[in-house]
Formats: sequence, structure tokens, C-alpha cells
Amino acid sequence: MTSNKELAVEKSIYTYQSIILLDSNLRVKLTDEHDSYGVKIVNWQDNNLLLELYQSQLNLAVTKKYAINMLTSHSTFASNILVLKKILQDDVHFYATQFASPIHQKRPRNHFRQDVAIPVTIIIVAQKNSKVKPTPIKGTTIDISAGGLKFISNTIMKPPLNIYITFSFHNSRFTTKAKILEQVDKLNNNQYIYRVMFKDMDVNVQNKLEKYIIDYSMKY
Repeated sequence: MTSNKELAVEKSIYTYQSIILLDSNLRVKLTDEHDSYGVKIVNWQDNNLLLELYQSQLNLAVTKKYAINMLTSHSTFASNILVLKKILQDDVHFYATQFASPIHQKRPRNHFRQDVAIPVTIIIVAQKNSKVKPTPIKGTTIDISAGGLKFISNTIMKPPLNIYITFSFHNSRFTTKAKILEQVDKLNNNQYIYRVMFKDMDVNVQNKLEKYIIDYSMKY
């Protein structure tokens, strides 16, 4: 690293280290061009991180760079790390690593999206004077966040639309008001991709969904 880059890394560590480490809901994830790895920060001294790899059957490549995302209760902090060496102790895999770029704060955590396919049921909110009972519309998610989701369906709709959406995730059932946004993508197989923004979701419910999404992202 150049001296300017080293200074930028040091400054970012000074700015964000305590915020990250003091968060009780901290989750850490490494990614490369092929895989994602759930890890735990065992020790963080200056520019050096000692990480524990949760999936003991996997291995990180020494001298390789990985993207690191440190997810706190309210934000995601991202950087790149270089793996220096592997330490095996009592069948636990530890890795000595070093920051290879400055830490930067990404968008709020409730916009962290996870790719996942789960069934959803949509009920379009009827007009005030309508006597027609809305027909449930079925679809499957492409991705989900605590702020909304993207789903695919065979049904043609003309957004924007106010809806109720129901889905099950992490053995919990969620039903909330939402809005289908205007942007729609039509696929070659006559299916449609719709984007949904959750509305008026209870804060505790949103926090629970957010936690489930992060837990899922660490496993898959």
C-alpha cells in the first residue's frame, strides 16, 4: 500500500472501529468472486484482524484478498482484507488478516438485500367503492431486504399499486402493507419482475425480519 492509502486505512479504523466492535448485533461476512463466508472477529489490533471461520469445512486462500462486510444494527461497513496466514487450533480455523483498503460506511442496513426464493401472496387493495373481492396473486421472491423485496410472477399488473403482501421466512410469517413500484421488467417466458416497498411495518417486526435476513446471509 502507498503511504497515502495507509493513512486512509488508519483514519477509517480510528473513525469506525469502536462503532463496529461495540454493536451487539455485529455480523461479519467475507466474499470473493465465488463464495460467501461467515466469520467472527476474534481480535482487532490497528490494521490487523484475527478472524474465526464459522464453516470449518471451508478454507480461505492465503495471500488472497476478500471483500469484508461488517453489518451492525444500523449500517454496513465495507473494506477489503488480505489473508496473511492460517492458524489451526483445536479444529478451529483462525486467519490472520490485514486491511487492504479503507473502511467505508455503506447505505443503511435495512437496504441490505439477500438473494432468496420464497413464495409470496399479494392482495391488491381494492378501490373504496369496489364490491369485487380481490384475487390473491402468487409470486416468488428474487431478493429481500427489511425495506422491501423483488418478486417474479406470471400475473400482469399495472403499478403503482397499494397491496398487502404475505410471506414466510425463517419459520416466521410476515404480513404487511406495501406498494408495488412503477418499474416492471418483462422476461422472455412471459413472467414479470416487480419491486415492492414495505409500508408502515412495525419497527419490531422490521428488526426481526432484518435479523433473519442477516442470519440467512451468513449461512448461505
